[in-house]
Parts: sequence; C-alpha cells; structure tokens
Amino acid sequence: MKMKQIVACAAVLAASSVAAPAFAGATGNVGVFSDYVFRGVTQTGGGAAVQGGLDYSTDIGLYAGTWVSNVSAYAPATYETDFYGGFAGKAGDFGYDVGAIYYYYRNAGADTNAAEFYVGGSYNIVSAKFYYTGDAALVSGKDSAMYLTGSAAFPLSDTLTLTPQVGYAFGDAFKPNEVIDYSLTLAKTLDAGFTFTFALTGTDKDGTNDETLVLGLKKSFGL
Repeated sequence: MKMKQIVACAAVLAASSVAAPAFAGATGNVGVFSDYVFRGVTQTGGGAAVQGGLDYSTDIGLYAGTWVSNVSAYAPATYETDFYGGFAGKAGDFGYDVGAIYYYYRNAGADTNAAEFYVGGSYNIVSAKFYYTGDAALVSGKDSAMYLTGSAAFPLSDTLTLTPQVGYAFGDAFKPNEVIDYSLTLAKTLDAGFTFTFALTGTDKDGTNDETLVLGLKKSFGL
C-alpha cells in the first residue's frame, strides 16, 4: 500500500505532533486549515482540512487524547482518527515526553491502521522528538522506520512565535531514499483561545518537494 509519509507541519500539525496539555484537566481544540500536511506531505491532496481533538492530563504528567481530521490519501477512508497517551513533565530546565500514538482510518482496511512510539525532550526554546514504527501502514512493506525531528520556538512578542523545524525519516523502509522535511511557522495568539498559523513546509523528496503554504485557525478551550 502507499506509504504513510511519516510526516503535520510544526504548529499547524499541532495535533499530529502529540504533546501533553500544559496543565492538568480536560481541554479541547477545533480548527480549519488550508491543507493537512504531515511531515512535509499533504494528506488532503492540497485541499482544506477540519480538525479537532480532546485531551486529558493529570497532575503527575500522565495524559491521553484523541484527534480527528479529514483525509484523502487513504481511500476509501475519508477521515483519520488518532489515539494517543503518554507521560510528560520537567526535570529542572529539561522537559520530557514519552508515549505512543495509534493512527486509525475507518473503512480503509486493518493494514492501513498503525502504531507509532515516541520519546522527546526540550530545553528552553529547543525541542526534539524521536518516533519509531514497525507497522506496515506507516512504511513500505513491514520494515521498521524512524523519524527524528527538531524545532526551536522563537518568541517575537507576547503573542507571536516563529518556529523553524526540520525532520528526518530513515530506517529500513526508507533505504536508500531517506526523506528530509522542513517547515517555518509563524503563530499568532489571538483573544478567546484562538491561534492563527502561517506555515511554509516541504521535503527534499522528488515529486513531493514543492513548498506548501498552510494557513490555519484553531480554537482551544477548557472542558
């Protein structure tokens, strides 16, 4: 089957790049985007996406959540549902995040669904995360694949953040064609829990390396 490009673009893919909520309790989010880009590659054929999620975290750092988006890359499935959970926290100035995510595509067949495991760390404005999967849905065949990503969130003002990001997909499934993806995202925090994102993203892979501009508006809220 077509390889799921183990790749959503910095702030625009906020739900796909899973992270624990910043505080304990239940939160939700809903957003509209000009494209759904996952690690540099569109999942909606360049079309718009409506996305939303629910998260729950505890005071000790355990968290779980789910997230949904429309897709066109895995016909006949018309939407993707992610389920994830993990443990996140801080040790001094260092942050950490360990967990797993399950990608589910209804009506697309069991082979399309897949699990991925991740471990991440952060220091000040810099963060990095490593992903591993052995599921056929995320790779060509059943070979294992890995993805390493790093980013830095530069605060330009109290409400404006610029985030450059680079990712590297590698492992048996990618040999000899490892993929580098990149993005540059400008995020503006608005009133009432809204965030506007303006992102440029792309990859170095032939056929998918045209840069894509993604605009998004997301609303976050407590439950």
